[in-house]
Amino acid sequence: MSNKTLAISIICILLAAGAIVAVAKLRNKGESQETSMNTTQQQTQNSNQQETPANQVQTPKAEQSTQNTCQRDFDQNKLQTAKVDIAGRQAEIDIKDFGKVTVEFYDKDAPKTVENFLRLANAGYFDCLTFHRVAKGFVIQGGDPTGTGSGGDSAFGGPFADELNPNTPSYKEGYKKGVLAMANAGPNTNTSQFFIMLGDVPLPNNYTIFGKVVSGQEVVDKVGQVDIIPQMGPTDGKPVTPVVMQKVTIVK
Repeated sequence: MSNKTLAISIICILLAAGAIVAVAKLRNKGESQETSMNTTQQQTQNSNQQETPANQVQTPKAEQSTQNTCQRDFDQNKLQTAKVDIAGRQAEIDIKDFGKVTVEFYDKDAPKTVENFLRLANAGYFDCLTFHRVAKGFVIQGGDPTGTGSGGDSAFGGPFADELNPNTPSYKEGYKKGVLAMANAGPNTNTSQFFIMLGDVPLPNNYTIFGKVVSGQEVVDKVGQVDIIPQMGPTDGKPVTPVVMQKVTIVK
């Protein structure tokens, strides 16, 4: 083999090796990009989950706590043992510095959900808790002892199933202003968090509607106008000054 032929052969080998390395680098870059995109997609999914009216998981019970000078005295034994009639009931939510809101319940449409709320209220569970979330023109949300949107307990000892019957009047009516519905973290994860609608919003029927405001909607609207610390967008977040439910009382 001549020196010229040998030189050409060496050049060809080097070019081939360089091509293999370049392809390998492109493949690794592509895998890195794919991993990054998957991570971003998961973060987006998590963010979207947080933007629903229903982010909550089970947390340990808070028997007594003080919120903004309000003394909470939740009776766990009463929650477990007291019988509560659910037919034709109403409850009053006394919101400190705002006023009182009266809600009535759809016991025929969502009997288990109504029982849950009434038993919790009867045991003092909601007293001194906050509306931890205000989404302007959308909802006010509360019922979480941790005040973070990640807590809550049901009257049944754990999450309970949705009541989403398409044949009920409340389901057909949908999420209109003043509607009272359960917040959740997905199907059949109801505990104690609930929300009240600030306007008519065409939400998917994923959240059990179990009542509506019958007086004090102007109080709900005032809560919906408080200054917030944005958390899930510029108009959705935690009130700057805690909005406290001083007491939730069964009044009828």
